[in-house]
Amino acid sequence: MIEHIGHVFQHFGTKDLLFVSILLTVGFIYFLYIQGCGLPRYFPRSEFAFEGAGGVSAPPSVSGVFIEQVTDPDMDTIFIIPDISHYTRFIAGDNFSCSCKQEIIFSLINAIIEAGTKTVELSKLEGDAALFFANARSHSREEIGDTVMRIFHAFFKERNRLMAANFCSCRACRHIGDLDLKIFVHRGLATRFTFRGSVDHFGSDVVILYSLMKNSVMSDRYVMVTDAAAECIRLPSAFEIQQVQEQLNYIGIVRASVFHVDVDTVDKMLQPGATSISTELGLGGTR
Repeated sequence: MIEHIGHVFQHFGTKDLLFVSILLTVGFIYFLYIQGCGLPRYFPRSEFAFEGAGGVSAPPSVSGVFIEQVTDPDMDTIFIIPDISHYTRFIAGDNFSCSCKQEIIFSLINAIIEAGTKTVELSKLEGDAALFFANARSHSREEIGDTVMRIFHAFFKERNRLMAANFCSCRACRHIGDLDLKIFVHRGLATRFTFRGSVDHFGSDVVILYSLMKNSVMSDRYVMVTDAAAECIRLPSAFEIQQVQEQLNYIGIVRASVFHVDVDTVDKMLQPGATSISTELGLGGTR
């Protein structure tokens, strides 16, 4: 076989060999370029660029994961994340009816979303939690406080409805009352981007927000407002306030105020005809 190849090349002139060498070299360079950029040959390069701040196109990642659009990388953002207490125990409990569990949790999450999106935007759902966001200066302190209280009100109203509906005698339906709600509020800088049709955020302040969900507070119902978010929200002075310091891995100490929410107080604030928290009770600061 090798001998035959040698005979074939004997018939090539110097110019022919040079031409073939050039073609092989160009082809090899092109192959390396395609592999290095991670670009499928059947897609134009421009389809994978995303718009950065100021409309500057950024190159696609080597992994082939592409972000559709990035806004200002330093967006001053207020984050609100309601988190259902005892969710894991409720879902993992023995002999729970899966159909009932799903309907109960989905109904509560839906009530939270409907209440929150009247003022702020929904980013994404994560099991028992929903991440809301807004530009930090786009709403008044009262509006953000109203939003948080309306989320609580919607959650408890729906929980009471589900308990009264009495779907069946399964353990899930009998333990709806065990579910409760915590809400975390934080303010910080984050890169806001669109990925696979959803708006998400990237940055250390997002890490702080999620890390705070595992904390030392011994309660199933409260609002935790970090010191960074204190100027963005007003909550009722009727709530008991607790000052906390949370030691977060890789971040350090984060200080916050914990408002222990009383359901009756929330109901009084949100009676039919009420327009906002401030018109019902009067407000104290977050201290």
